Amino acid sequence: MSTSLLHHGFGLNDQEYLKTEYKGGVVYFHIRTNEEKLQCSQCHSFNVIKKGTVERLFRTVPIGLKPVMLKAQIQRLECKDCGLVRQERIRFAEEKKATPEDSLDM
Repeated sequence: MSTSLLHHGFGLNDQEYLKTEYKGGVVYFHIRTNEEKLQCSQCHSFNVIKKGTVERLFRTVPIGLKPVMLKAQIQRLECKDCGLVRQERIRFAEEKKATPEDSLDM
């Protein structure tokens, strides 16, 4: 597995491959966004400071009969231009949208 397989096989242009893990019949590809691609999710500035990571799992297409998961290190960023502190935008996943029911929980 290489970063070029992420690009050609899965269409992931901004991520780099870290390692592969095989657990319980599932293939896990560990990935993270290339540092030069990290940008503010609000103003799109590249003038950002890294503030830690969180791990997220994404299901993708299987390889043969094996389920495949992307285990992504999601970077928390502080923008030096607009001041926002937020997780990076993941281009291959939709953002969670707040629903009217979510506001009732507050």
